[in-house]
Amino acid sequence: MSTHTLRRRIAGAVATAAVFGTGLAVPTITEAGPASAAECNQTSLTKRSDAFADYIFQKSVPAQVGEGTSVTYSVAVSTTGSGNPYVQKVRDLPATVLENVKPTVEVKAFTLIGGILGGGGAFGDLIEKSTVNPANVHQDRGGWRIDHTGYAVFAGKAFVAEFTYKLPSSIKAGTQFVSRGAAINATPAPTVTEVAVGAVCTNIRGQNAGEAISGSMDSNGLGSSDGQLSSTGGLGDIVGGMLS
Repeated sequence: MSTHTLRRRIAGAVATAAVFGTGLAVPTITEAGPASAAECNQTSLTKRSDAFADYIFQKSVPAQVGEGTSVTYSVAVSTTGSGNPYVQKVRDLPATVLENVKPTVEVKAFTLIGGILGGGGAFGDLIEKSTVNPANVHQDRGGWRIDHTGYAVFAGKAFVAEFTYKLPSSIKAGTQFVSRGAAINATPAPTVTEVAVGAVCTNIRGQNAGEAISGSMDSNGLGSSDGQLSSTGGLGDIVGGMLS
């Protein structure tokens, strides 16, 4: 056995012991909704093409989300050529259980003010992330919608809207949680077109140590709102890296 292999096995054993030492449950994935284990896809996309470019409309979600935390769906529009569509509306369609759970929405989009006028100078600095005012997040036909006069999309500079929902306590570890897709109003054609994107799925797992601590602090009014130790990072990522 090589020294490298031995070190990996020791690291894996230590990581496994750390997980079980925290009392974290190892979730058993069960079917919930139309997706089966083999069909739980984290990404769905629709492609449109014209003489100038391909336009990619995509929705994605992390592969796993901690029970009792939040789930973030990313809805993106990108292009591969000289065509530059404008995005006027994004309507996220979450699982039915989230129809009345208002999400927090953040947008990553091209902005001249945030780039050249803001001192960035280079085209690569023209993407700015901002939080949408909750008053401008509207409930619409079973989903949640944001509007704009037109976010510009350029090759290599995708538009991304991130819809983050707090998961209800009824969604337990071991569940495959299926979102219903999204609808995007944009101009890949001469006129505004509503483009549909299909469903995506994530696996609900038990909370990692960071999420459990964060949840306990939140319940006592001591938590942070910056997403630290969340289901998208923290101990789970460290352990996953050691075991890979």
